[in-house]
Parts: sequence; structure tokens; C-alpha cells
Amino acid sequence: GEFMGYYVPVGDNHVFEVSAVTARRGALFHGLICGSPEDLRLLEVAVATRTYQALLAASLEGIIDVACVPFTMSTVVKINQQYEGHARQVLLTAIGANHDWNKTVIVVDEDVDINDFNDVWWAYLTRGRADTRAMVLPEVPGFYRDPHRDYWGRLGIDATAPFGRKQEFVRKRIPGADAIDLRDYLTRPSS
Repeated sequence: GEFMGYYVPVGDNHVFEVSAVTARRGALFHGLICGSPEDLRLLEVAVATRTYQALLAASLEGIIDVACVPFTMSTVVKINQQYEGHARQVLLTAIGANHDWNKTVIVVDEDVDINDFNDVWWAYLTRGRADTRAMVLPEVPGFYRDPHRDYWGRLGIDATAPFGRKQEFVRKRIPGADAIDLRDYLTRPSS
């Protein structure tokens, strides 16, 4: 099976011929299973870097960070909005930055944790109308090993606060919560 959880047809892959095998005593061998967290973490960094570089090359200002979740072919871009329509420009540039992996791109404000999809979806569902903040791009060729590889399109989501109204969307914070250390309130069981 593949990392997306489906079986895919047999395809052409790299082939190598082994001419000799040697090993040292007590050797440790490490292998990555396709779709494992270790495998996807390496891919995550590569896709995020490529997308980040494309955004910078397009001279888009206010780009703070990029995170990817290859398992769902999703990319999240954190920005500091500079002007009306900025998030949409970032969306379209990020979608075009990687034809295989940026199936869904979500743009968020700087107060959203791009590595926490709960936080990302919270931003999308609370900062504007869900029906006007998603952009579907139909008939865009997909990932070459996608089991539904005909054409599946792209999805772009603007999860930023409306430009010029950031003060209306300030997140609640509990004063002093960052300074709390639970060890001050918990005791170790006596032995």
C-alpha cells in the first residue's frame, strides 16, 4: 500500500543490482516504512521548504512560516497580512509551488499554530463566512500516484481575519497562563 492508505497499481520504480553484501558485527539497520511518521517528516520539510522558497521568489511580503501534512497533501501558510487580497495571492502562489503535494492550501494569521490542524480549522470556521473563503480550482492534474489520478482539482482556504479588522479577532488569553508550572501544585506520591 501507499502512504495515503490505498493500494496502487504496479509502476516503474528505480531498480538496482546488488553485486556484494558486507556487514559489520553488531550493526544496526534502520529502515523507513512508507507512510510512517519518520518518512512523512522528511517529506514535510522538503515540501514546506519548496513552498516557502516559491512564496519568497514571488516577492510576497509577510510570509512567516509554512507547514505541510503530506499524508493529506495539505499545506498551511502563516502570514502577516499586508493588504486586501494578500491571502488569496499567497494561496494561488503556494498551490502552484508544488504540483504534487499542495492539494489543499490554507492561509492563516500569525496567531494560529500551523502545526495544529484543530487550530487551523478553528481559524477558518471563526474568522469569516465558510462559503466565501474557500476557492475550488477544478480539473487540475493531481499527484501522479493518487489512486484517482484522472483530475481532482485543488482547494484553497483563506482562514485569515478580514483585512483591516484584526482587532475584532483577537484571541482570548488567560492572563498568566504561560507562567503556570503544574509542578508547583502537584506533589509526588510518598514512597
